[in-house]
Amino acid sequence: MMDSGLSKKRLEELLTDILVPVEPSVKFIRRLRARLVTFHGKGPLSSWMVIVVIATVFLLAVTSIGLIIRIFLGWISLIGLISNRRRMKSEASGAT
Repeated sequence: MMDSGLSKKRLEELLTDILVPVEPSVKFIRRLRARLVTFHGKGPLSSWMVIVVIATVFLLAVTSIGLIIRIFLGWISLIGLISNRRRMKSEASGAT
């Protein structure tokens, strides 16, 4: 019986001939290092991280102030409704 496939040794020889190691270009290495520096950062705090944290704190503060104003206006309107009902009751009882 003849094997129609390549033998392991022949396959290794072909791959050794075809797959020749290549040195990466200087430009590629520079880009790769630049990406790694961007991902890891130079120190514990990245400038982008500081900007994101400050923006988040600012947005949370503005949202909190908006919520406080809405609650305050709700309380004022509730007090107005209660006083308006009392006035209507006192006017209705005084008219009869």
